[in-house]
Amino acid sequence: MTPSELKKCAQVSRAEVHEMANEGDVYLVQVFYDGMQALLMEGDQPKRYRSLAECSHDMASLGLRYGYMVQSMPYDEMVNSIDNVAHSDRLRIHFH
Repeated sequence: MTPSELKKCAQVSRAEVHEMANEGDVYLVQVFYDGMQALLMEGDQPKRYRSLAECSHDMASLGLRYGYMVQSMPYDEMVNSIDNVAHSDRLRIHFH
């Protein structure tokens, strides 16, 4: 999904935006809409943000008001979880 597609999607449907923290210094944007999901893309690769503030500003400029910051817990990476439940924190944030 491109930024312009995200802007249109946000105006038409209830898109849910997740800012995913990877290793604490790279953020990706995952969009859930109409029963589907997509990454925010730049060309043929996922758009990468270097800070939460940069990502938040970009989402606000597209007309989005809030989303969720999702950070995977180290538990999932170090231990093969037998309960098949992702262990992650999800925090609602307002874009500005």
